Amino acid sequence: MEYNINLGIWQSVFAVPSEIVDQHIKLAGAAQLKVILWFLRHAGENFTVDDIAQALSMQSADVRDCMQYWVQTGVIAVSDHTIAPPQPENTVVKSVTEETALPLQASQQPVPSAPIVTETPVETPKTRIMSRPEKPDAKYIAQRTIEDKSIEYLMHSADEIFGRMTSHNDKATLLMIHEYDGLPVEVIIMLLQYACSIGKCNMRYIEKMAISWADEEINTLEAADNKITQMTKGRNAAKVVQRTIGTEEHSPTEKETFLADCWLNQWKFSTDMIRKAYEICVDTKGKYFSGYVNSILKRWHHDGIFTIEQVNKEISDKKQKKSKKKDTYGATYSIEEYESTSIVDEEW
Repeated sequence: MEYNINLGIWQSVFAVPSEIVDQHIKLAGAAQLKVILWFLRHAGENFTVDDIAQALSMQSADVRDCMQYWVQTGVIAVSDHTIAPPQPENTVVKSVTEETALPLQASQQPVPSAPIVTETPVETPKTRIMSRPEKPDAKYIAQRTIEDKSIEYLMHSADEIFGRMTSHNDKATLLMIHEYDGLPVEVIIMLLQYACSIGKCNMRYIEKMAISWADEEINTLEAADNKITQMTKGRNAAKVVQRTIGTEEHSPTEKETFLADCWLNQWKFSTDMIRKAYEICVDTKGKYFSGYVNSILKRWHHDGIFTIEQVNKEISDKKQKKSKKKDTYGATYSIEEYESTSIVDEEW
């Protein structure tokens, strides 16, 4: 099969800056590239974000996000009322800083027709107290990707693992995990693979887990492999508990994983013992409380009770004590009352 250029379409052309291809074709997403091509095609015209959204069948909010990428990289500038076309080289353009991307106060919000508004420059920027630094802008990400081949490899690997082009915000988060949290590239890739394998291929979950790994100093492939093995065992244990107590099978929460791992893998209880603790909980409380079941199992583990026979004996002993107290003092209470008052509920 041969491919030939349709020379008829060359009767109408427009320029595309080399930088877009040289630096951004690998970093920008498909939507961002569509937006900048439409923008360049209509350079010199007056249009709004809504005009672009309608032409490209996109949401206005998505177009704003795409435009913000090109603003942050310095490819385009902004004006007060419309999106400005590229400026000639001899024109002085106001520099766009990271502050431009911050949300404006109510009094500074643009009119509906203004997609992007430039804040009034101030000599001394306001100091913001944050637990984590602000994410890097697109220009810095592009610079680091060019400078460091391992960063380029990380971004390329993330695209393959996610099965899509990662967004600017995704890339910024990955770069922060590496440069701020200190996780090596190979460890981050293992983290991404594990997160996607359990159906949590979203950057919020990944960032939270990465911070946790950094705090635990999981910064080698061996440590990461051990952590993933531990987490996998916990999730498998949670699914066993779900089947044991008859709850609908679902992706276990962090708490469910923690407790199931403790019951099955650390305390070594059988599924019969977990079921027994569950039944005592439901009989006493009227419904399932994981913290209450944990309290029962914790006490059994402390007292060395690991079989159904031992549990039945304990219940029988309590009934005998209750009967003796009733004969002596006339007191009456049930085994359910004893369970509900002798076991302290715990959250974990």
